[in-house]
Amino acid sequence: MKALPWVLIGVRLVFAPVILVAAFMGWRGSTLFAIAALAMLADLFDGVIARKLRLDTERIRQVDSRVDTVFYFAAGIALLYRFPAVWHRYEPWIVALAIVELGRMAFEWRKFGRAAAYHMWSAKAWGLAMLLGFGEVTLSGRAGVLFILALAVGFVTNLEGLAASILFRQWHYDVATFWHALRIERQLRSTQA
Repeated sequence: MKALPWVLIGVRLVFAPVILVAAFMGWRGSTLFAIAALAMLADLFDGVIARKLRLDTERIRQVDSRVDTVFYFAAGIALLYRFPAVWHRYEPWIVALAIVELGRMAFEWRKFGRAAAYHMWSAKAWGLAMLLGFGEVTLSGRAGVLFILALAVGFVTNLEGLAASILFRQWHYDVATFWHALRIERQLRSTQA
């Protein structure tokens, strides 16, 4: 039972090349969406189960965050490969979001020696928005309101994470919101004063 969160993280990691192969082989959009939905369920339950079993350690949260990045990057490539019109129409926004995400990660590596693993509520909202946007494109063949929403939530999530990383003097994990980050940092400063 204690291995279950790790198994679910591993399943999501395996789904990264699977979704790429599915896209390159021209599998149906509904199949791509099903793979993404299963990966999202694995992402949701690995954290829930880890917390219930009290296995939500720094290590598992870091690995979970890295696997999230790998899977969602693969899903993005799969989407843009299969539906190039989406890339052409939203290229500036997609590139800008990628720059913000990579810039935030680079900042965290420089400051803390590793990427953040905050698992903020906004990141959970982004995961859901990405699934909905991904589904909109794969099931209809075009991007619309849900895809745009996914991009917008991605910017908000990354900016909130960056703000927390700027604020923190040391690395933290499982920080629900920027307001929680403020409270954590204030408590640390008051105990060190």
